[in-house]
Amino acid sequence: MRKVIERGAFLQPLSVPREDVPVPELGEGCVIPVWGMTAGERTRFEQGLLDKNGKQSAAKVQEVRARLLVACCRNDDGTPLFTMEDIAAIGQQRADVIERIVNVAQRLSGFSNADIEATAKN
Repeated sequence: MRKVIERGAFLQPLSVPREDVPVPELGEGCVIPVWGMTAGERTRFEQGLLDKNGKQSAAKVQEVRARLLVACCRNDDGTPLFTMEDIAAIGQQRADVIERIVNVAQRLSGFSNADIEATAKN
């Protein structure tokens, strides 16, 4: 059965998904809460990879995983765990740990692997 929704029903914001990602390397029971992005947050994230001329910044694209963590890792109340000042330190963390968190952030935010690969190539 097909049901076309009303405009007003669609415009009511849906809850943003979140998931606790285990980080046992930091201790038993340790997790990082990862939140999905809204459409507006994703647009701002993608725009944050551009330089002032509107072209993709090679330096920012190299930091795409760390930037994704800054955008998606938040405390239970929604406050960010990391800031842009943490980008370099995040880049020094073990790749397997970062990738585990990034994979969840991508999934919850609707990024496909192709989206991330395309970003890295441009």
